[in-house]
Amino acid sequence: MKAFIFDKDGVLVETFNIHLKAYKKAFEEIGLNFKEEHLLKNYGRKRKDIIKSFLEENGIVSEELVEKLVKRKEELYRKFVETELKLLPGVLNCLKYLKRKGYKIGLASSSSKETIKQFMRVTKTESFFDAFTSGDEVKEGKPNPEIFLKCAEKLGVEPKDCVVIEDSVHGVEAAKKAGMKCVAVLTGKHSRKDLEKVKPDLILESLEDCRSLECI
Repeated sequence: MKAFIFDKDGVLVETFNIHLKAYKKAFEEIGLNFKEEHLLKNYGRKRKDIIKSFLEENGIVSEELVEKLVKRKEELYRKFVETELKLLPGVLNCLKYLKRKGYKIGLASSSSKETIKQFMRVTKTESFFDAFTSGDEVKEGKPNPEIFLKCAEKLGVEPKDCVVIEDSVHGVEAAKKAGMKCVAVLTGKHSRKDLEKVKPDLILESLEDCRSLECI
């Protein structure tokens, strides 16, 4: 293996509750009650897809409203991140370990470019990543493999030489479709049983078990 590509939410940081808070507030402002279960079943997808599908469930079809809510949700999310975002246990040591061993490190997240940059700034992790790909740069969100393939291209590494670290079913599916190895971590919202169904190469409790990443 030559490179490790990390998802962000649920892998490096616990952001589910921050995302949920932002979605709820954005939809509340237009008189809708966003359900936690909707985010759970769509977690890992692009925010536009999540918003569009929830509106459609409520009988609303409006691209203009989708775009408005995408923007508003991002504004709220970035506001909450400034005071609520923290790295998950083991993440910092894992990044240091992989960097020290000479691996290339990428980030592939459905988040916007601005949100990813904010994450790096708030957590002081900019220096660890050699490249990142945001949801803004791809036409299709996970489980489509486009985001991982673009990140590998930026890193200058063949897909077969990449290991993806994911926490979601959609993310694992995307990694496998990209022809990459995939390690699933149980620090997100998907259970071991859910993740086993999509057959990652390895499942870890958390990134505190970082050395196991080299065993696949």
